[in-house]
Amino acid sequence: MMMGYGFSGPLGWLAMGFGMIIHLAFAALIIMAAIWMFKAVFRGGHQPERQTGAVEILKQRYAKGEITGEEYQRMKKELE
Repeated sequence: MMMGYGFSGPLGWLAMGFGMIIHLAFAALIIMAAIWMFKAVFRGGHQPERQTGAVEILKQRYAKGEITGEEYQRMKKELE
């Protein structure tokens, strides 16, 4: 008779299936980490664009001379 290693019977299949699930989960974790690192490196270090509010746009238009001081004050009052 040959002596085998590990579990035999239904418990052996269960242990082997559990081991396979653990290995697949670990491989998925490694792949997800690699994708995350790839995105972090090749994102180009760009900072996310800051959302400019309506008042900020209004200030920029006033600074460029597109609107007068009176228009700026009126529009700012309407926005706030």
